[in-house]
Amino acid sequence: MEMYDVLIIGGGPGGYSLGIAAARHGMKVALFEKEHLGGTCLNIGCIPTKYLVDKANAMEKVRSLVDKKIFRDAGSFSFQKIQKGKNEVTGKLVSGVEYLLKKSGAEVVKGEAVLKENRVVSCGGKEYQGKFVVIATGSVPMMIPVPGYEMCIDSTGALNLPTLPDRMVVMGGGVIGLELACAFAAYGTEITVVEMMPELMPREQPEAVRLVINAMKKQGIRFLTGAKMLRIEKVPGGLRACYEQDGKEDFVDADQVLMAAGRKTNLDGIDANALGLQLDKKKCVMVDDHQRTNLPGVYAIGDVAGGYQLAHAAYAEGEAALADMLGEDRPMGTVPVPVCTYTIPCFSSVGLTVKAAKDAGYDPVLGSFSYDANGMALAEGASGAVFAVMDRKSKKTLGITIVGENSSEMIAFATMAVTDGTSAEQWEKMIVAHPSLCEMVREAALDAFGASVHKG
Repeated sequence: MEMYDVLIIGGGPGGYSLGIAAARHGMKVALFEKEHLGGTCLNIGCIPTKYLVDKANAMEKVRSLVDKKIFRDAGSFSFQKIQKGKNEVTGKLVSGVEYLLKKSGAEVVKGEAVLKENRVVSCGGKEYQGKFVVIATGSVPMMIPVPGYEMCIDSTGALNLPTLPDRMVVMGGGVIGLELACAFAAYGTEITVVEMMPELMPREQPEAVRLVINAMKKQGIRFLTGAKMLRIEKVPGGLRACYEQDGKEDFVDADQVLMAAGRKTNLDGIDANALGLQLDKKKCVMVDDHQRTNLPGVYAIGDVAGGYQLAHAAYAEGEAALADMLGEDRPMGTVPVPVCTYTIPCFSSVGLTVKAAKDAGYDPVLGSFSYDANGMALAEGASGAVFAVMDRKSKKTLGITIVGENSSEMIAFATMAVTDGTSAEQWEKMIVAHPSLCEMVREAALDAFGASVHKG
């Protein structure tokens, strides 16, 4: 049996990045992947979704310029070419990951890995022994077994549709559902979102949520909240999604029903009961702030460990796990994690909302600044707003939410402010380039204490 320093089960963002970093530290690494390197993110998640949303965003912008008679018409587009471009981008990124792993010296083993006792991994009839093992098996789309669910498509199916449906019902108003709803609506599909909960994005700042939902409604997206899906039926010309809302049964006809009810942990090859591996109520692997499981030398990172189901969270968790292997103390969980929902417009947040800040014992005050008062936003035809949650006593930054164009880029700036607890005095002393969208982050923070110069 060959000995390794680190055995990594799963080649998604957390797994492959940890593998590259560990190999660069001189560790002998074997990474097991049964499908495609890059995992859900590169192949059927973050990147392909963002490609579709980006092209949809471009069309929405052109349409707004047509409305202002700056452009004569919005022109036509090829959905097939968009899908081809999406596949080329994902292929390029996957090839890049393969190259980096090979260059670092990490060994990639193709096939389904099975974790055994004492940090032994079996794959392809061969066994590997590791000083450390990292479980990075990710998650898979969750299908709700309502009658007729087998006629639905999941996010993978939606991303690979050869042609655009005229009508689509999106079952679930979470991140995946909202992102794909925006993309397909921009391409001309009639979208109805059916969400069981009474409100959308309940953990986010309400004022910001209203902005993005109103923008989506202007795109023609219809929302049915507090609605329970009952069944999917086959009808002449397509499908019928039957739901119950306010005690009454109704239906929506569609060509496709997208089930975007979230994701569940993928434990293929991991027999938790046999191994004695502790799971929580959601079947996620339980870890501490160093990503250590209850099994000696075994770590878990990414979606399989619960927490934030985000690629950048998996990167950070991988870094925390590797640091622990190397004897360093870099716990995960103490640093704010930015969250981006790539709707149209994009919704990004980091840190605490007003409610969460109150629950944590702070006396929060909310500042805001509109894209309508920013020179760069007006020049680019962008709309939205920035919201900053500040602590009244210490005047430190607790949380920031941005709705609007480029918010997923601006949130990095905001994340530093929340991480460092940037004070109102520090915001006042800070110089931000003009014209830029990032000016609004500073203005929103200052507005919390009535110090924004450019807010009317």
